[in-house]
Amino acid sequence: MAHSFAIPVLPGPTVALQNTASTCRRLAHRRVQIAGKPGDDNVAIPTAFSRRDAIVLTSAWLSAGIAVSAPAAFAVESSQPDFAVFADPKNLFRLEYPVGWQEVNKAGATLLLRDPTQKYSQIGVTVSPVKIASLAEFGSVRDIGEKLTRAEAAKESTVPGGVTLVSEGERVGPASGTTFYEYEYRLVTTRGNKRVFNAVAVENNVLYIMNAQVFEKGDDATADEVAAVASVSSALRRVMRAFDVGRESVAS
Repeated sequence: MAHSFAIPVLPGPTVALQNTASTCRRLAHRRVQIAGKPGDDNVAIPTAFSRRDAIVLTSAWLSAGIAVSAPAAFAVESSQPDFAVFADPKNLFRLEYPVGWQEVNKAGATLLLRDPTQKYSQIGVTVSPVKIASLAEFGSVRDIGEKLTRAEAAKESTVPGGVTLVSEGERVGPASGTTFYEYEYRLVTTRGNKRVFNAVAVENNVLYIMNAQVFEKGDDATADEVAAVASVSSALRRVMRAFDVGRESVAS
């Protein structure tokens, strides 16, 4: 049975930022012009679609043409010196991210952070209402993983056989106890190769998707370039596994 929902446009943000350590700098809440980048697909997203389509479109939402305002949030120090925390009390999610990554505005993302030293490395979060109460109503980890990889393979920019699922799994949120499905996969595209990390959850009839990516170097990459990509991949893997949602995740 198909369920449909409309994605609302959030009101303008009321921004409150708090720094608790010198390693956590203030996020700049202003509109930034974003140039086109490798991997961007011109995808039209309907404002209502079936629950089956919701996860199929996971990888497209960050490049969708839906205007979503930036949330009110706090940036605080993480338990590790090289990570900070983005806690959003309005949309109810908590994201750890590498210190120094910058917030930018982009249609289709509730939050988008980008590495200023590697502009194709980014972390995004989308938040959308749904009519279901759990991920199990979408399907199993394997079911959704297959839908996700098929959607990636169907993109015009993906070369034939260019999707490789590295890992998939299920966990619970460290504070919320919410069930998460996680996926790590590699993409070979006409615009470059990248490694992608996804964490998906449903909490209180809201679908949360965390999507992070880093572009990999080609065969002619230097040892330093390969090491840099590996370091970013390790950081994004941590971001994926620490992502949490719900009121407990943002409780002070």
